[in-house]
Amino acid sequence: MTVLIVDDESYMVEYIKTLVDWSSYGFDRVLAATGGSLARDLLNQYQPQLLITDIRMPKVSGLDLSALIDEKGYSTKVIIISGYSDFEYAKQAMRYGVSEYLVKPVLKDDFVESLERLWQKYFEADGEEEASRADILQSKDDVVAYVKKYISENTDKDLSLEALGAVVHLHPAYLSKVFKEVSDMNLSGYVTDMKMQRAAQLLAQSDRKVSDIMNQLGYQKSQHFSKLFKERYGMTPNRYRIVNRRL
Repeated sequence: MTVLIVDDESYMVEYIKTLVDWSSYGFDRVLAATGGSLARDLLNQYQPQLLITDIRMPKVSGLDLSALIDEKGYSTKVIIISGYSDFEYAKQAMRYGVSEYLVKPVLKDDFVESLERLWQKYFEADGEEEASRADILQSKDDVVAYVKKYISENTDKDLSLEALGAVVHLHPAYLSKVFKEVSDMNLSGYVTDMKMQRAAQLLAQSDRKVSDIMNQLGYQKSQHFSKLFKERYGMTPNRYRIVNRRL
């Protein structure tokens, strides 16, 4: 699928491009435009599944782009971004079927919430069709049980959402939704928890350096690793080793 990101400020385009992992939501092409005129051409050429656009831009506005989508009958879904003062103006876009409305400054949590709401409403069917083709797992419970087993046995491997989706032949975003539905836990949080448990085991049962254990589990920054470990066990890795030494 294709997403088109439009804003007349280039820093906003770059910010939104890096705000989420687009591939985990099924978007394998990310297009960008720093003006409405170019965006209009890209809309006509690619007919993207999703448009994210600032509402006020010179010459061709986000409202104009929304009107074009409505006029052409494209299936493109739209997330409008605007300042507080543009609210009355933004309401006009609703008649063109704008799906989500965000106010600047755009916070990551708000953006992800809007994106996931759109995905579940309009794009989830693709993930469900993919799930129906998965012949090794017969139910959602099977999927989650298999993923948990795989994670526990492979804490030193790539356990990103994309990698786990490939393991069970499911769309990453659909897998994340199923995992949350069945286990009432976020998949990323579960992966972190299992990695911290493995780290604790290695700290208590071996003489290996903390940095070696950290790298084995896929962490590159010691501060981040220590923060996650302390959140799980209430103490730093070094302190945990002293308290729980088993050699």
